[in-house]
Amino acid sequence: MEKLKSIGSGVVGALCELAVGILLLINPVDFTTRIIMVVGVVLAVIGVINIVRYFRSTPQAGIIERKLSAGIIEVICGVFCVTNPQWFIATFPALAVIYGIGTLVSGVMKVELTVNMLRMKVRHWWISAVGAAVTIICAVIIISNPLGTTAVLWTFIAISLIVEAIIDFVAAFLPAKKDPNEV
Repeated sequence: MEKLKSIGSGVVGALCELAVGILLLINPVDFTTRIIMVVGVVLAVIGVINIVRYFRSTPQAGIIERKLSAGIIEVICGVFCVTNPQWFIATFPALAVIYGIGTLVSGVMKVELTVNMLRMKVRHWWISAVGAAVTIICAVIIISNPLGTTAVLWTFIAISLIVEAIIDFVAAFLPAKKDPNEV
């Protein structure tokens, strides 16, 4: 059952990476704009929920939880995202650096997974190592050239997501038992 959950989790993650990569490749500005707007709506709804929770709580709980201020900030940020998604597009180089840092963290986590597989003597550990290397290389390129043209960056990000998704998909189905011939 655990193996099935692990495979399912890996497949779902890979399919999400693949879908985002393809959508970014097809129309990066429109896709990004829509994602920003959806995040804004979700953030505004969470803010409204926090404001309502504040007024439904006791005054003592309201002081401790600070849901009113959090809710107001969430609503403001959400409305900003919905009404100004192009601001994020204009600040893409800075966002690319943030994305690159996130990708680097993901690559480091994949290195740990690879080392764990190697320590457990999993036969196909090298596939995970390739995925980790590709992720880290992509992160370094993104971080080192954030001022490149937006189209090139989006294309690169889309392709890197697609490549990562394929590698992660293959890795999800690898057998977890070790090869008896390996030491």
